[in-house]
Amino acid sequence: MTNQPPDPPKNQLTQMLTVAIQKARVNFNGLSLKKDARVPELQIQDGEDQPVQNYPLVGDRYTVGRSSSASDIVIRNPIVSQVHFSLQRDKKNPNCFYLQDENSTNGVYFKKRRLKKPFLLRHGDTITIAPPTLTNAINISYYNPPPVWVKGLRYGLYGVSGVAGLCAALIGVEWFKYPVYPLPNGVSEPVVIYARDEKTPLNPVQAENHREIDKLSQFSPYLPKAVLASEDSRYYWHFGVDPYGITRAVVANIRGGGIKEGASTLTQQLARSLFSEVGRQNNASRKLREMVVALKLEAVYSKDEILRNYLNKVYLGVGNYGFEDAAEFYFDKSAKNLTLSEAATLVAMLPAPNLYNPVQNYDRSVQFRNRVINRMESLRMISADEADRARRSRIEVSSKAKQALSQIIAPYFHSYVFQELRELLGEDLAKEGNFIVETGLNLSLQAKAEKALKNNINSNGSRFGYSEGAMVTINPKNGEILALVGGVDYKKSQFNRATQAKRQSGSTFKVFAYAAAIEDDRSPSKVYSCDALLWKGQRYKACERSSGNVDMYRGLAQSENAIALRIAKDVGLDQVISVAQKAGIKSPIKETPGLVLGENEATVLEMTGGYSIFANQGIWTRPHAIRRILDGGDCTNNENIDTCRVIYEFSQDPEATRQVISPEVARTMTQMMQGVVQGGTGKAANIGVGAAGKTGTTDKNVDLWFIGYTTNAQLLTGIWLGNDNNSPTRGSSGQAAQLWGSYMKTIIQD
Repeated sequence: MTNQPPDPPKNQLTQMLTVAIQKARVNFNGLSLKKDARVPELQIQDGEDQPVQNYPLVGDRYTVGRSSSASDIVIRNPIVSQVHFSLQRDKKNPNCFYLQDENSTNGVYFKKRRLKKPFLLRHGDTITIAPPTLTNAINISYYNPPPVWVKGLRYGLYGVSGVAGLCAALIGVEWFKYPVYPLPNGVSEPVVIYARDEKTPLNPVQAENHREIDKLSQFSPYLPKAVLASEDSRYYWHFGVDPYGITRAVVANIRGGGIKEGASTLTQQLARSLFSEVGRQNNASRKLREMVVALKLEAVYSKDEILRNYLNKVYLGVGNYGFEDAAEFYFDKSAKNLTLSEAATLVAMLPAPNLYNPVQNYDRSVQFRNRVINRMESLRMISADEADRARRSRIEVSSKAKQALSQIIAPYFHSYVFQELRELLGEDLAKEGNFIVETGLNLSLQAKAEKALKNNINSNGSRFGYSEGAMVTINPKNGEILALVGGVDYKKSQFNRATQAKRQSGSTFKVFAYAAAIEDDRSPSKVYSCDALLWKGQRYKACERSSGNVDMYRGLAQSENAIALRIAKDVGLDQVISVAQKAGIKSPIKETPGLVLGENEATVLEMTGGYSIFANQGIWTRPHAIRRILDGGDCTNNENIDTCRVIYEFSQDPEATRQVISPEVARTMTQMMQGVVQGGTGKAANIGVGAAGKTGTTDKNVDLWFIGYTTNAQLLTGIWLGNDNNSPTRGSSGQAAQLWGSYMKTIIQD
């Protein structure tokens, strides 16, 4: 009888079968997991230069080692034992595995500690076979991230708990720092903007004596309703801080990808206005202090007392604090007697009283007034008949207010200062007011720019078919805006065509293509064909004023489209865009051949600032109106503004200046643009003194441009002429060049 080996025990057969199944699951034999299947993985990297191998763990037990016959997961490396370690699924937590060293020679390490007892692996844990200090140690990571919703819930709970605890602690610390009885006066100076002489305010309006109303019931009944409808409709429901409003604002800001909505209650606004200790910084600590003061105000004063103080002290522009001051200034009446339309008009000014008042921008004032009225109607504070009658009413402003506000010097520049103020400080801080702003405005240049533009429109506008224009003069060395005119008559139109209007830049954009090519070592003497060309499916005409092959000098001087296109094709559109963007062109630029010819849109201020790289040795400095911003409420001597705390100073802005092209390229471009003025399309701007510049005209002569500078006087001026409705003109860039020449001649002679 032949001797045969005994049958293996039953439990051994089961174990062998399990191992076989596990191996099949690991290797998959050509199969794969479902696309949405989530299983733990071992990620093994055998050497830094080797790819990571992923091993899904679908079974309950695995062995890892060098032996292919004894190990489920094989690592063929001499430092690995035949069976190095094993993995066993945790019965209590099936998403985790216990790792057990199987008496390996070189061991298993976690954070330089050898594991001798079972070790529970969690997502993100990395272990090494052999000490991690060895160069040939093998790294093994356990990958099993929780579902997104679990992570979100977990971190959300952590975050809410942490923030709640921190806020409670900070509130306890801050609570006793702010005495709220009696209330501080809170009435201080408005935003005062000075010209470069640091003596002349651009808005000479002088505030009258401040007046307040003693009882909430004495205000016009429409006024408190309008304020609550516009600023804080849940005022009588919250305790100074509105959790619902905060949640809504957070959601809106996350969806909008930025700060789109605030959550300050009316009580918080009063706290920020009255207590200088709260601060003006746009950060979380200031918000916390603001909330603490608001909570304390609500604990000490009644809702009606807080609302009365708000109505008496909130800033409403041009030196007016409270609705009594504003009502007297704009409507020659007490706040007790305001109509619904008048009350809504004043409330609509709250977000930005220097911009939204009915004198400086009547149309916007009507629009925002109607929003307040509609909100009051939707909250059933007024009837539909009252709302309809108020919306159909004119805003009748007093002649005193019109006369006072018409005295603003350089009104387009003045309005741009507030735009720049918001960009520098943020919307919330900027609208608080009480700032002293120093600018670089040159009063003499400003007056000449306003006069030059108005005279040109009056004398040439009807003949050449344009009715509007814009001018900007910059010092290219430091970026200061010396003069800015955004239209012919600010009283008729407050739309700022120098800073708000996006116009096609025409051939003025070509200089960036030429600069990119020369910067990329193309010689300006290189010649290009004047023939028509086909590029990206678009056919472009041949040269209009040249023929044959011409060099860059003539191509730019005669503004030949075919030459500019070939130069851009030679150097690459991406390089052209790069130079333009580094030169401060923030408006979107599409990567198409037409960008070379100025199909993209930009503001006059952007384009003029872009030319500073040629006038200033290749260096771009951000064009700016504001030199310094001082805190008018934080001065050691109120008679001396130099003792006030500096909030912002341009000279300390690290992102305001950058080298865009080399000085050599800038000098070459200046020589080429001098050719434009001396014998090219910009001859009307030839005033000598090394004038350099570039003309620009768009299809059907809709936009007429000239941007140029002088080499012996640090003055850079950009000019645009056209119509607000984009209708064609009968002019050319020659009119813009002529205006540039006559204006620059007057200011250089001084």
